[in-house]
Amino acid sequence: MVKKIFLIFLLAAGAAGALLWKSGVLTSSADQNAAPIAKQARVNSAVKVITESVVFQENSRVFEAVGTGRAKFSADIYPAISEEVVEVRFTSQQPVNKGDILVQLDDRQEKLALRLAEVALKDAKSLLNRYERAAKEGAVPESEVDAARAAFESAEVAYDKAQLDLQERQISAPFDGVVGIPRIDVGDRVDANTLITGLDARDVLYVDFEVPEGLADALKNAQADAQPISAVTPSYPNRIFKGHIVAQETRLNVQRRTIMARASIPNDDDVLRPGMSFTTRWEIAGERYAAVSEIAVQWGREGAYVWVIRDGKAVKVMTDVVARKSGRVFLAGDVQDGEAVVVEGVQRLRDGVSVDVLNNQAEGVK
Repeated sequence: MVKKIFLIFLLAAGAAGALLWKSGVLTSSADQNAAPIAKQARVNSAVKVITESVVFQENSRVFEAVGTGRAKFSADIYPAISEEVVEVRFTSQQPVNKGDILVQLDDRQEKLALRLAEVALKDAKSLLNRYERAAKEGAVPESEVDAARAAFESAEVAYDKAQLDLQERQISAPFDGVVGIPRIDVGDRVDANTLITGLDARDVLYVDFEVPEGLADALKNAQADAQPISAVTPSYPNRIFKGHIVAQETRLNVQRRTIMARASIPNDDDVLRPGMSFTTRWEIAGERYAAVSEIAVQWGREGAYVWVIRDGKAVKVMTDVVARKSGRVFLAGDVQDGEAVVVEGVQRLRDGVSVDVLNNQAEGVK
């Protein structure tokens, strides 16, 4: 009976020893000496990572809007008086210079009136000269001289008036440009409400488009710097026209909360026409920020951060995300141009841990 109890005790002690050995409570002296060495080796082993270089870029924005083209100068030509058309001196799409006569109205009476005024002016001048010479000898009183002088000045006014009446029978171009379709024919009787034609100076085309209130400050700088814009029109879908912002309205539209802007587009080859619709594209320059791939940005309780490699070690740098564009993130923080940020291998990184850069892209990182 005693032997049987002793045998059971030995078996229990053996099982307990095996369990302790398996759990690691009991180790040999060699194993106890090797554990700190293995642990130290794990601590000193470098984490393998892949990096990319930080590049600073402008956080530019793009604003697009539909606008309408208008000529640099544009006018509808109307006569100043009522008269019969005797000659039309232009055709559609004809370039004209300032002062060129477009339409001649009947001016026969005005020519006669000018001749009479010219004769009256000549007589008044001659009479004034005789009275002035006679007044020096005392033969004519000064009052007669004054009356002759008034008559002469009145004749001058009548002559100028006759010249103006004659000129009004000639409808001329007020500026250099291109005329449109004639709206009148020879024999028509026109008056101040009769449209003769349109005239456009289209060597430069203006495109007016609306800008939202939030871009008012950027628009102010754009006008001051004559910032470039590009524009396309359905008339020429494969062409991009370049221009500059040259003007803006003084006030906002209170209903739409927008401000009108104007861009100037050269039309040297005369392919653009006033009234065309344009889709304008304005690239708004912004501040420069560190740009990295999206996968480089990590998130924690305190916000966004990136792992930067400095002196062969990983450094956690907190950042603010400014914008995201085309797979890249613009960051504000203690990140320098050209520094290496980790894009792969971030899971095992800790602040101050040594790293092994596999792609060896970052300058100075080995």
